[in-house]
Amino acid sequence: MPTINVKKVDIERLVNMPLEDEFIESKFPMMGVEVEEIFEEDGEKIIQFSINPNRPDYLSVEGLARGFRGFIGIETGLKKYDVECSNVKLFVDNVTTRPYIAGALIKGIIIDDYVLESIINLQEKLHWVLGRDRKKVAIGIHDFDKVKPPFYYKEVKGDEIKFVPLNCDEEMTPKEILEKHEKGIKYGHLIKDDKFPIILDSEGNVLSMPPIINGELTKVNTETRNLFIDVTGIDKYLVEKTLNIIVTALAERKYAKIHSVEVIENNNSTIYPNLKEDVIITTPDYINRVLGTNLTPGAIINYLRRCRLDAQFVDNKLKVIIPPYRVDVFGEIDIAEEVAIGYGYDKFFGEYPSIATIGELDKLEKKCDFIREIMIGFGFYEVINLMLSNDEILFKKMRIEDDNYIEVLKPASIEHRIVRKSLLPLLMETLRINKHKELPHKLFEIGDCVVIDESMETKSRVVKKIGGVILDSETNFNEIKSYVEGLLRELKIEYELENYDHPSFIKGRCAKILRDGKIIGYFGEIHPEVIVNFELEHPVVGFELEIE
Repeated sequence: MPTINVKKVDIERLVNMPLEDEFIESKFPMMGVEVEEIFEEDGEKIIQFSINPNRPDYLSVEGLARGFRGFIGIETGLKKYDVECSNVKLFVDNVTTRPYIAGALIKGIIIDDYVLESIINLQEKLHWVLGRDRKKVAIGIHDFDKVKPPFYYKEVKGDEIKFVPLNCDEEMTPKEILEKHEKGIKYGHLIKDDKFPIILDSEGNVLSMPPIINGELTKVNTETRNLFIDVTGIDKYLVEKTLNIIVTALAERKYAKIHSVEVIENNNSTIYPNLKEDVIITTPDYINRVLGTNLTPGAIINYLRRCRLDAQFVDNKLKVIIPPYRVDVFGEIDIAEEVAIGYGYDKFFGEYPSIATIGELDKLEKKCDFIREIMIGFGFYEVINLMLSNDEILFKKMRIEDDNYIEVLKPASIEHRIVRKSLLPLLMETLRINKHKELPHKLFEIGDCVVIDESMETKSRVVKKIGGVILDSETNFNEIKSYVEGLLRELKIEYELENYDHPSFIKGRCAKILRDGKIIGYFGEIHPEVIVNFELEHPVVGFELEIE
């Protein structure tokens, strides 16, 4: 989950009350926000929060403070935001690569170091959580007083225009930015067919080249008082919601006022931001049935108001009003969750089911527990990794070419979008993360892997596996072979060993494990290129074995 670091003094001034550390650690988790740690840095107290990806409105200190004020009862109910007309226009000229754009102004904002840091952090976190690392959404935040509207959003060729990109002191063409600039190299793959989206003002000054880089001309600093915000992308809904999250967050700052921008394309005009609330209809009976409670309509409305929503009770139905910055509320079950948060998770208690059976561990789980005891006896430490990862770790770093895998359609982050087929890559990643620890490292994991199987109803099959790795200056093939054979002997598995040519292992130092002619696992010395890919400096041996 994404994390944000918040200066305690900043959230205190937004909540408008002093907050004890114990109070923070006890209350924020009850509203669904984990407090990872509270520490001091450069004489200031910092709070690190872990934010669920479904609550991008909490990715800023302003959004957190708004939610917290409601949760502790300082300011409850729906927060209304006024949008004043600015008469600023933005003309769109047939942009095909990133066709959607929305804009807004924030006027009168006082930007100190806290606010500037919050703006930058919110922009980057939204790029990651909603924008899928800028693929779907890219955000530009500019000093409005340094440019002259109206604005123009169009595509240019790679050498058609020059401007100074952010944090640079020389002009570059769009093509040069992709070749030389750090952001251009990183995000250049999002530009296609030599078509470069550009946002200009009426005098030809470049504000931004989305989704790559803003211009140095409109760089925001503590002297800035008026902001122009542009959000571009390939998903209209996300573009509009991202803009709503940003402007409503900044409007929480003192003196900041939201002003509209008129986007004009093909003689069609749209006024942004659109801060119209959504409405969901539910009933008290549904809420109580889902939560196992007996709450009155008035109590339900009160708990919804604590979550910064609002509701009306008419004709035995609840008309729930959703603020424009929320992207996670779609139906009745989401309303029930909000009521549960407002009511308090600490007030729910479990009940034993009234059934005449006694549960026991599944036979496979008993077998896994037995294997754990063996591996711990061998001196290995158990780790538990996520089933989701990415192609960089699962394939590229392991020297594997494979496109036959299961990918999540709408992942929470680009780092967790592919379902693993093997345990070894994530064990290697665990070694990388812990490489500063004292040698030797002996790790194992027992977990599920998912492989494609057209014969199954789901077109996939879950396979329980065990994997192990050893990182040490003197480890070798014979060491991992002894552990694998010891494990097989304890499991009473009859097996055969044969040479195995696996791209992740050194050729001639890898063996496959056969049972009744079928490959059930393999082990050997990890290839030096794989070791370097994971930034390790000592030999690594490993194995993987199907348990079922």
